[in-house]
Amino acid sequence: GMEPEPGLEPDSFLSHTVLPLAIVRLLDLCLAYTGPGVPAERSRTTRAHLFPLDGLTAVGLAAKLHGDIQKGFIRAEVAPAAVLLQHPDYAAAKEAGCVRGEGKEYALRSDDVVLVKWK
Repeated sequence: GMEPEPGLEPDSFLSHTVLPLAIVRLLDLCLAYTGPGVPAERSRTTRAHLFPLDGLTAVGLAAKLHGDIQKGFIRAEVAPAAVLLQHPDYAAAKEAGCVRGEGKEYALRSDDVVLVKWK
């Protein structure tokens, strides 16, 4: 019979991680997580949000998350996802100089991981 290509078995293709990410890319959406600053698996208040990426700025993302975050926006710390995944954690990536600071008008890209700093 016909064997599926490696990595494309129905169980993996329709998994809870692969299919949503494929849809996010296909529809050019921004996937944002909000929470109390701890890993999602340790938080009961972490939420996922989907927004159209088209022309979304750093402060625009802040506004979509919460008005207080928009008002108190200080800067966005930004790094490409693929670069972050090469490090054991966010702090290590930041120490290695892979995270850059951006202002309110920074136009988000589809592979950006953004940490919004606000007061």
